[in-house]
Amino acid sequence: MPEIYSLHRLTLAAADEHLFAALSVAIPGLTRHQARLAIKGGLVKVDGVTIQEPKHQLGPSAKVLCDLRQGIQAAYHARVHGAAPPQEKPFVIVHQDSHLVIVDKAVGIVSAPAHQPGQLAPERGHVPELLRRVFRKRGQDIRFIGIVHRLDKETSGCLCFALTKEAQRLMAAQFATHAAGRVYRCFTMRTPKRREDTIRGALTRDDDGRRVMVQDEEAGKEMITHFRVLRSFKGKDGRDLGAELEVRLETGRTHQIRVTLGGIGCPIYGDTVYAHRAMFAPGAPPPPTAPRMMLHAHTLSFDHPATGKRVEVEAPIPAAFTEFAQRLT
Repeated sequence: MPEIYSLHRLTLAAADEHLFAALSVAIPGLTRHQARLAIKGGLVKVDGVTIQEPKHQLGPSAKVLCDLRQGIQAAYHARVHGAAPPQEKPFVIVHQDSHLVIVDKAVGIVSAPAHQPGQLAPERGHVPELLRRVFRKRGQDIRFIGIVHRLDKETSGCLCFALTKEAQRLMAAQFATHAAGRVYRCFTMRTPKRREDTIRGALTRDDDGRRVMVQDEEAGKEMITHFRVLRSFKGKDGRDLGAELEVRLETGRTHQIRVTLGGIGCPIYGDTVYAHRAMFAPGAPPPPTAPRMMLHAHTLSFDHPATGKRVEVEAPIPAAFTEFAQRLT
């Protein structure tokens, strides 16, 4: 087999460079595309932590373990198309009746089909597609799976789908009018100044197309985000290592929590879009490396579309959150 299909132990001195680009340079014969697939397939660890974001930014010196001995494509397809080991299932069904199904979605799984610019077909391996496979294996004749809301690919937790068109209409109305309750847990790279707060702003786009929060509510879509600090973390040198937050959404905009917390200078650990090294003091030690984006949709509450009774469903806190908190403590 080619030399690239080996166990590679590397020290990458490539501050601020994307992981996939640095790997393609450090491993002879490894293309940038292969490097992306290897990272998404869970084959790369940085400082002992598995990283699945190709654009993860490296610190000034990173110890990297890249295990390509079993091949790249097989690992990638196992992650993306749901053939992962049992402990890494793409989702777990936490509630199902004749009207609704709610899953605890794993990180790295697309919540619903969507066409991306330049793509001829939607990305495969999304939750509705995988749900249909589960239902077929069970012998269940589920003819309709309606999208009610979405989670970012790198966000885990409660995700609801309707099994009838009427249930989809009623549930979508609850999300549109904010009658559905959504509570998230996350780890931020800085501790907010207030232990509890409500952040109001508007979602718009910067000149480079990036979503940003502005205070002029006439300039974009209204965002209302409530948070409280559950605990904060400090290093042995007294340095602020961030906090664990409970976040409740009053509105539901794309990337709302990520944009809002990034906008107040407290970006989410593992968020490569809204966290920038420039936010931290020059020469300061780099913040700890997170194994994933540390954002989880913990609970979902709503009025059942058939009975009208209030229902609350919980997706357990992922083990990665507990392990990361221990590293910060």
